[in-house]
Amino acid sequence: MSAANDHGLSGKGGVYHVLLASLLLLMALQPFADVGDGVVVRVGLAGMLLASMAAAGSRRRLFVIGLVLGVPAVGLAFLPGAIPTVADGFLTIAMLLFICFVILRRIARHPVVTAATVSASLVVYLAFGVIWAKAYWLVYHFYPDSFTGLSGSGILDVQRDLFYYSYVTLATLGYGDINPVGPEARSLAITEAIVGQLYLVVLVAGLVGMSLSQRQRRPDQ
Repeated sequence: MSAANDHGLSGKGGVYHVLLASLLLLMALQPFADVGDGVVVRVGLAGMLLASMAAAGSRRRLFVIGLVLGVPAVGLAFLPGAIPTVADGFLTIAMLLFICFVILRRIARHPVVTAATVSASLVVYLAFGVIWAKAYWLVYHFYPDSFTGLSGSGILDVQRDLFYYSYVTLATLGYGDINPVGPEARSLAITEAIVGQLYLVVLVAGLVGMSLSQRQRRPDQ
């Protein structure tokens, strides 16, 4: 099976580049979380989810799963009022976990290093930050005393702080301005730090290994 078809990465390279850009844009928009009742960040989140749906591919089963998870998540992102909702948190987590699974499976099945491979690998890493940010917000929603150092108690303020805290934890920077104090929050923080570091180690080793394998096969082609 060719790496250029829907099951590979090359044929979807543009989608992965767009998805990577949308994740970076979502990060850049966080300082504007309180603009227009969070409409700026909500638009960024919806764009990222739409790009994720496109990355699911045209294969019927994956496309249907992407629609089932992505359409309600995008719709909730645009609802006025209490955003993010609990349903939005769960749906966004489920959608991004699904996309990470699809991407990693494609990389495993088509071990060829291209620009699309690099973008797709980075998408998974950055998606981890959004997944855990939503998970932290769900923990905060059910256990409001799970974190100390948050700048405010409003939904948008908490979302922005936990988004920042998620990526600080993923990168194991550990600034210490926001701290998990509840057992659920601490468990999530430990898991995110471990997964983030293990993923980077495996990613670098995998990309190097695939690149060396490509070079060894090239003279025989």
